[in-house]
Amino acid sequence: MKLTITFSGLVIITALLFGCKNKVQKKTGQQQVASLTAFDLDERLKTADSLLVVFYKDPYGTDSLRYTRYYKQASVTDTKEITVLQQQLAQSFAEQEKLRNCRSEGKIWCFTKGKIFQTLYFSTRCDDCCHFYLIKDGNFYYSKIMSSTTVWLELLKPLAIEPVNKGDL
Repeated sequence: MKLTITFSGLVIITALLFGCKNKVQKKTGQQQVASLTAFDLDERLKTADSLLVVFYKDPYGTDSLRYTRYYKQASVTDTKEITVLQQQLAQSFAEQEKLRNCRSEGKIWCFTKGKIFQTLYFSTRCDDCCHFYLIKDGNFYYSKIMSSTTVWLELLKPLAIEPVNKGDL
C-alpha cells in the first residue's frame, strides 16, 4: 500500500493541526482544560476604559450566604492600572462546569463608555484559594492570579470606600 500526499493535502493537514492551536480542549472528568485567554472569551475586555473594583468586607467570615452583601469599592480609570488587569486577562483560562468551592474576595465590573459589560471575580488568598475568573454561557473560566494583579489589588483596597446607602429616600 502506497501513500501519496499532494501539496494541497499537506496544506489541509497543516491547517487542521495548527489552525486552532489556542482553542484546543480536552475533557478530563468534569473539568475541561483549555488554552484560552479572557480576550478569547470576551473581546470587549480589550476596550475597557474604566473599572469598579469591589472588595467584600468579610469574604472568609462565618456568613457564607451573605458575605458579598457588604463591601467597599474603588473606581479605576487610569490606563496603567487597566493595563495590569489586561495582563491578567491575557493569561490562560481553563473552563469548568461548576464553581470551585472557594470564596471570592471581590469582583471587578468592567465598563466601556459608561456601560457595564463584564464581571470578573478574584481571590488573593493563595495558600488555599487563589484565582481569577469570569462566567460565560453558564461555565466558569479560571486563571491563576498573577502576583502583579495581587499587588495592584492590595494597593487599591485601602483606597476603596463604602458606597452610600440611599435607603428609602
